Amino acid sequence: MLPRLKPISVVRRPAEVILVGRSLELTYLADPDGSVAALLEVLARGAHPVAGLPAAMGERGFTVTEADMAAAVTALDEVGVLLRADSDAGLDPDTRRRYESNLRFYDLFAGLQRPGAAFHRAMRDADVLLLGAGGVGSGVLQSLVGLGAGRVRLVDFDMVEEKNLARQFAYAHGDIGRAKVDAARDWAARYSPGTTAVEAVHERVADAGTIRRLGAGASVVVSCIDSPNDIQLLVNEACFALGVPFVTGGLQYSTLFYWSVEPGVSPCRLCLELNRADEGAAGEPEQSVVLSAEFVNRATGPVAQVLAGFMALETGRYLTRTDPPVAAATYHTFELADGMRTTREPWPRHPACALCGPAAAA
Repeated sequence: MLPRLKPISVVRRPAEVILVGRSLELTYLADPDGSVAALLEVLARGAHPVAGLPAAMGERGFTVTEADMAAAVTALDEVGVLLRADSDAGLDPDTRRRYESNLRFYDLFAGLQRPGAAFHRAMRDADVLLLGAGGVGSGVLQSLVGLGAGRVRLVDFDMVEEKNLARQFAYAHGDIGRAKVDAARDWAARYSPGTTAVEAVHERVADAGTIRRLGAGASVVVSCIDSPNDIQLLVNEACFALGVPFVTGGLQYSTLFYWSVEPGVSPCRLCLELNRADEGAAGEPEQSVVLSAEFVNRATGPVAQVLAGFMALETGRYLTRTDPPVAAATYHTFELADGMRTTREPWPRHPACALCGPAAAA
């Protein structure tokens, strides 16, 4: 294995070097004699195994042992600045060309123990149940196809209408009147033939049993539908039975939101419901609805793309485990009519939750 320094900036100062990696992430290394800077220059070439580093350092005037170099490489790997020089090994040339930008994204999270190619293979082996082929669902599908997800079961009951063309970019004017799932499947086949297998399921989701059936064998469920009214609880129940995480999101009036649940790891959607009920019982005055807000779809193309992007990124975290999910039991909101103000609010596990509370564990 040939260790290679990631393409980061290295700043030399008297007696130290600074590694400038991810945004706002600086690593300071003591370097009184310049040997650390020399080692980083050697590692940037990615041409020497650990056993060959003493000779390469010797050419620069530094006497080091193989044990010294092994310890240094381990330390640098632990701070996340090393890759395997052959990080893309095992991928055929066509795959490397097709997914070049994806592979370089995975480099952010790769190291000596897990190369970037491993993240791509995890995505390639993924099986996603995607509920909904509307503005957000079709956007998530486009991202999954671009990422090279292996299989997507796309579920929707709607037909393509002219009004959909304002924000659902998997469809064209010639698709009007077709089932959305069929048109989206055909788009994927045209866009990236031979990569993602899209299975079109023209079916309405009405209960948790349907989701369990459709999700058999899935790696993750992505819910982009808003009916029936208790759809989030239904998906939550089904995913606990399936033992797979799920990601969901939507638009409420002018607020974009998304969150996820990992059964057995994070608090679940039922926990949120029970926590809200407790808060209401603790002090909210008695109230009744005088007027119910009329449902209006305000999701423009950019709005749908932003939300689909965040949801696809969270889905990718579950599928590849690049880094921990950021929205597990955590409401992320974006206020479209309030300067794009963002909030991030986690919710706790509820002790009375029948799915993930203490009673369920017992």
